Amino acid sequence: MKLQCLLVCLLCNISAGAATDGAPPKEIPLIPIADFFRAPGVSQVRLSPDGTYVSFLTTLGTGRIGIVLTELATGKIEPLVAARDENIRFYGWKGSSYIVYGGDFGGNEMMALRGIDLKTRRVVELAESFRERDAKSYNVASVIDWLVYDPDHIIISGNSSTGSYHGGLFRLNVRTARRDAIPGLAKDDIAGVAVDNAGELRVRSRFSGNEMIHEVCADAKSSWYIAGRTPLVDAAADATFWEELEFAADNETLYVVTRGETDTGALRAFNTRTRLTGPVLFCPEGGEIGGLVTSYDRHRLLGVTYHTDRPQYHWFDPERERMQMLIDRALPEAFNLVVSTTVDERLLVIASESDRLPVSYYLLDRRGPKPELKVIYKPQYAPLQPMQAIAYTARDGLVIPGYLTLPPGAQGKRVPLILHPHGGPYGIRDEWGFNPEVQFLANRGFAVLQPNYRGSGGYGLKFLNAGRGEWGRKMQDDLTDAVKWAIAQGIADPDRICIDGASYGGYAALAGVVYTPELYRCAVNYVGVSDLAILNEHTFDSGRQTREYFEKWILNDRESMRQRSPVNFVERIRVPTLHAYGENDPRVDIKHWTYLKAQLDRFGKTYEFVRVENEGHGFRKEENSVSLYGKVEAFLDKYLAPVRKGVVTVGEPKVLEMPAVEPKKD
Repeated sequence: MKLQCLLVCLLCNISAGAATDGAPPKEIPLIPIADFFRAPGVSQVRLSPDGTYVSFLTTLGTGRIGIVLTELATGKIEPLVAARDENIRFYGWKGSSYIVYGGDFGGNEMMALRGIDLKTRRVVELAESFRERDAKSYNVASVIDWLVYDPDHIIISGNSSTGSYHGGLFRLNVRTARRDAIPGLAKDDIAGVAVDNAGELRVRSRFSGNEMIHEVCADAKSSWYIAGRTPLVDAAADATFWEELEFAADNETLYVVTRGETDTGALRAFNTRTRLTGPVLFCPEGGEIGGLVTSYDRHRLLGVTYHTDRPQYHWFDPERERMQMLIDRALPEAFNLVVSTTVDERLLVIASESDRLPVSYYLLDRRGPKPELKVIYKPQYAPLQPMQAIAYTARDGLVIPGYLTLPPGAQGKRVPLILHPHGGPYGIRDEWGFNPEVQFLANRGFAVLQPNYRGSGGYGLKFLNAGRGEWGRKMQDDLTDAVKWAIAQGIADPDRICIDGASYGGYAALAGVVYTPELYRCAVNYVGVSDLAILNEHTFDSGRQTREYFEKWILNDRESMRQRSPVNFVERIRVPTLHAYGENDPRVDIKHWTYLKAQLDRFGKTYEFVRVENEGHGFRKEENSVSLYGKVEAFLDKYLAPVRKGVVTVGEPKVLEMPAVEPKKD
């Protein structure tokens, strides 16, 4: 089988960035900020099950994201629906003539859910988004399972409650909005659930004493039995000893990842009727399993994805492996993932992503004698910078992996460095691929270092557990050691180093300038935690799972929280800082900023800030993102001075040999 690249652009003139014209230029031009941070021209490309339409999300030229349809037979492009107040965040096909979509209001992360009939264009209200009323009066929902075989129903959690498992599990008719309760959930001890292909609740994880037990039933009418156990010390960030992935078509075979015998997890098949676990199907080296690749009808397990320093495949099906080789040959230097297929699997949508380019989408048409690969959407950018996998040794001997992106012309030179820790923190990791913030900073002349500090996901249980209780301690030391590594390697100019992060990364940025105050020349804190006591307050409104997580992974004794809360040590800050917060943030309450601002003012610190209404945990509106990064660029130009602007004097450079602060011992 030979793939022919037929470059037929179904969506013209919706690209972003500066177009290339053959050979790369000698000097990389500055790309406009908006080209990095505007909403993607096209995202979430999907086929209707019968192959009549290809659908996608786009801004429709309004700055608000909506759904567009392209009729494949005619090429006709038609806007389908745009949200009233929300950006549409996700959608899914239910049959070939009905779509369900959701979006939040002002960043509150509680989705309004609606359905639309393509024939009548009738919109059905399925769930509301939180606004200002009492949450108990809301008709809310979180999608648990799309039930791809059922055109009329999805599985949701919540009801007129909080959207959590505690409110209940329901089978929702997407055409009538009727909800039918699914039994089998206790009030406050459920940590996770899974349903089979018929929408029956068949798997649940719940707390019992000092462990999480994973229970299964042979069918919807059978009793629950224990299939696996995870000690609570390890029950965080989905890294349990027994983790369900999905049911096969027979609704008897459940694919699971088990740990204990292997640190990174092994794929097995569990028979829910016989209660027997099969042999290891695959165990990755140096990474963890991401997800399954199955046939549309789930009768065949084709392969799995996993991630080491780059995303990878492991194939069980030779024909599918052969097809992937041909796709990769046509789309080299990228990770190519089939994200949507028709029922007959003759049409496939491929998302192709690399470290240097955003996602492009292609249509693989296998209906004719020779398969054709057609361009759906390919954004055009000037050449961007490669992301290099790196590793360094922390002060206690633990090897820390990560990524380094250098600015143009940096080889053999010391350049200003942005240390960019990821959010989470537990179970999350930075991955190889296109990161608009990283590429923006590199394009502006900065090297960007992304350490996957201890506690990050994807490297096994031991590495994850090494971060337990280490907020502001060894996790912070890993970041300090990353800076020292970059200096020792001749990469970073020690006079010009900034720490910049969001969420936990924002906490790390604050911790960096209060616990190692002379290491950095400036810091950028984006929706970061400043006070662990405030974070602890909110966990007690979120169910037992969140409380257990906080107590066992962050620790909630008062003195420890005080010692590891940057807001209590603002007087130590010696450099300018920039802060950005959303008023409606449901994860990092705005009090983290109001308390921090009061302390910054109290001690007369130099700082800038952005506080935006109708935004939450990260700015989602295009105009707010573009405006924020304009301020980030000006801030870094003023206090860090990239290579392209020359060197700036920032005072006597010093690097303190100062470990992260330790709490007082009793």
